[in-house]
Amino acid sequence: MRVLLVTGSFPPMRCGVGDYSQNLAESLAADNRVQVGILTSILGRGKDNAGNVEIFPVIKKWSLTETLKVIKIIRHWSPDIVHIQYPTQGYGKGLLPWVLPMIAFLMRKKVVQTWHEGYSLGSVLRLFLISIIPSELVFVRPRYKENLHPMLLWALWKKKSAFIPNASTIPGVNLDEPKKIALKSLYLKNQKRLIVFFGFVYPSKGVELLFEIANPASDQIVIAGEIDMKGDYSHEIMRRASVEPWLGKVTITGFLPVADVAALLAVADAVILPFRTGGGEWNTSIHGAVLNGAFVITTSLTQSGYDNKHNVYFAKVGNTQEMRLALSTYVGRRRIYDADIDVDEWRKIAKQHFSLYENFLSK
Repeated sequence: MRVLLVTGSFPPMRCGVGDYSQNLAESLAADNRVQVGILTSILGRGKDNAGNVEIFPVIKKWSLTETLKVIKIIRHWSPDIVHIQYPTQGYGKGLLPWVLPMIAFLMRKKVVQTWHEGYSLGSVLRLFLISIIPSELVFVRPRYKENLHPMLLWALWKKKSAFIPNASTIPGVNLDEPKKIALKSLYLKNQKRLIVFFGFVYPSKGVELLFEIANPASDQIVIAGEIDMKGDYSHEIMRRASVEPWLGKVTITGFLPVADVAALLAVADAVILPFRTGGGEWNTSIHGAVLNGAFVITTSLTQSGYDNKHNVYFAKVGNTQEMRLALSTYVGRRRIYDADIDVDEWRKIAKQHFSLYENFLSK
């Protein structure tokens, strides 16, 4: 079976869906029944140990002017399945990703799409373009249909869909005690508790709420992730970090390699992810923190309270008082080993995809 994954972003490009695509590709390629190709942007050249994954980093800009390149790759590599990821940061505002299903379909290829996010009414035209083509859908969010705007439900008409859960794109790390002590001391400076946020610093992430949830008398905040130094939101985060009561008590690392993020999570007293629209099992960042044993505070529209198994506290969106209370109650707790969590989740995800592809090809 030959599967061509299409993603606008692929490592070393910084994008959650790009990281997802890399993990999926490598896990699929570990099965000798599957050959995997990646069609991506020119900057998405992958890791040196990409294994059996063949990468085609050929797209300069995802506009219709690049259509011929796509056709040549599909014709030359001759996949059985063309599996397109939506959305990715690398696509930008280009139209090409939205006509790719039609191109692949007209070339007599089976089309699979993964929708990582929801769609608004403003996306009607793009949604129409990818929905009119016979294809199978994968969702990483549970209850996707129920959460889609009622006026957009036509997009799912007569389409077979599968919910395949997300997983951590950050590896689990096992540090010995001396390394933990040294690393934690390095970040803590003169404070007592290490509070961590990691990921992109966007308004939807609620990063500014850390300054209201954490305690400047005891806490050192570490913000580890991509930050746009030109953006107004980033300027506000920098401003709050540089004045009292937080002056000298906030470290902004910028982007870190995944191994360094994993080590940071392994020594954090708490990881706070106060998403403005609520988090859930589709958030790879929550999975990454849980995998590395950290106590996590996040928000949810459907869950509430402390989940002992995962060591996660789910608060109401924007409720900083609840999150402060959760921090004081559970800070420093580490998750114990659990056979359901401490497994190779990507192997399970790859098996689910293989089953979907096999059934689709047999029709």
